[in-house]
This record gives sequence, structure tokens and C-alpha cells, in this order.
Amino acid sequence: MFSTAAPHLIAAERAAADGCSVEQALALLRRTGLDDFGLFMISLPNRDYPNLSRLLPAMASDDVQKAWTGASGLDLYRQTSAFARQLENNFTRHSGKLLAGSDILDFGCGYGRLLRMMYYYSDPANIWGVDAWDKSLDLCREARLPGKFAQSERVPSALPVGNQKFDLIFAFSVFTHLAPPAARACLAVLRNYIKPSGLFVATIRPIEFWPFIDRVRNTSVTSKMQSEHRRNGFAYLPHAGPEGETYGDISCEIDFLRGHGWMIVGHDRSIVDPFQVSVLMQPG
Repeated sequence: MFSTAAPHLIAAERAAADGCSVEQALALLRRTGLDDFGLFMISLPNRDYPNLSRLLPAMASDDVQKAWTGASGLDLYRQTSAFARQLENNFTRHSGKLLAGSDILDFGCGYGRLLRMMYYYSDPANIWGVDAWDKSLDLCREARLPGKFAQSERVPSALPVGNQKFDLIFAFSVFTHLAPPAARACLAVLRNYIKPSGLFVATIRPIEFWPFIDRVRNTSVTSKMQSEHRRNGFAYLPHAGPEGETYGDISCEIDFLRGHGWMIVGHDRSIVDPFQVSVLMQPG
């Protein structure tokens, strides 16, 4: 981080030493700007800022980051920051409102990588993280991530968030793995939790994903999977074992997400993370 962020970090550290709340510390840290805010959050615990390190959540270890995403540190943060900017830009564009202060749901929150960025926009009381895997939620709690967390079913019929409805729901690298029946179930359920002018952002894999998979895994599935994709509008490669019924790798056309009460209003992509195509949806 540059010296431009230092006065705000020092002010937040002093406030933390004086016993400020998490919300008060976040308000001061937001003055650094989005990227410096995020860089600071992934640096925790930070020996230069012991009071903030006691108040705010620790970042997941490199091993956890790599296990969940295949990358870690600054390389992973570049992808995180790019997606956060996508969310803010598209939310404002399509809802006509600012993301600041909004009610936000991270569906498939993992260890909280993207949740840490959402604190830049909204206080923890407005933020939910939901995941089907208890290990993900355990890591969020162990790191002391503020906010509300709940475990969903693998194929949900409802979400454990009560009557809460959200301005923004996002599902990053969730629909990239769900079997088609599970994906359709999630689409139908999530529709019940969006506000009338809210935005739902789900990432999908394009057909160009399969040659990348072959290179990374030293497999030869491209021809078969691309043929299925062209024929059906999607191609699903289940993981081995029982979880393959609901979980694997999938590429699909944008229209695969159409319906279930959703209207597709656009899509977006970042060259920093090229195989995550963001499909933008609103209630319709």
C-alpha cells in the first residue's frame, strides 16, 4: 500500500486501541479506497496494526486459499478486487442505487474471500454468508468474520435467512460446479430472497473452459464436452463419487440461467479471471 493510505490506517489503529467497534474501524478503513482496503484485509493479522488485528478477522492461510481457489495472496486478490468492482458497477447500473449500505448475500461464501471485500460497501449487520459445506462456515467463524452465516442444503428448498431479502445476491464459482438439476433448484430458491429492484450475479464457465481444464489436469475431455455444450447449451462433468450427483464442472450458455422468475439483464467478465463470466439477473 502507498503512503496515501497511511493516515487512514493510523486513524483506524488508534480508534481500535481506544475500543472502537468493528463498524467504526471499517468506516475509517473505507477512506483508503477499495484496493487498499482489500489489501489491508488480506494482510491481517498485521504486526504493524496490532489493535486492528485483534478487532478484525484474520485472513485464511495460503493453504486454504489454494485449496478453495487454486491461487493465493496478491494473485488471488487481483481476481477478488476485479469481481468486487464488477459487482459495484453493475449493481449501480441496473438497480439505480449505490451499493453502500445495501443488504448483501454471498451464496456459496467459502472461507469468506469475497465477504471481506463486501465490508467496504456495507456493515456486517447487512451481510450474510451462506454455504452448503460446514467446513467453509467453520473457517469463517474461526477467522472471526463479522456478519451472519448459515448452512444451506446442497439442493435447497429454502435458505436459512428467515424473511430477509437482499439488494444484491452473488454466487461466485457456484453455478460453475452445480449439476443442472441442482442449479435450477438454486435459481428458483434464490428468486424468493431478492428485493424488487435487486441484482443477482452468478458466474458461469464458457465453452472455452474445456481446453483450459485439459491443460491443467492433463486430460482429454475437450472434444466431448464442447460437443455436448453445443448440442445442449451446457456440458456437465461430474466429480467422482456421490457428490457427482450435484457437483462437478459445468460450462453453459448464458440462457441456461434464464427463467425461474429471473430476467437476464446483461453479462460481464474480467480478463484477470477470464473463465468466470458474470450473468446479471433481476426479478422478472
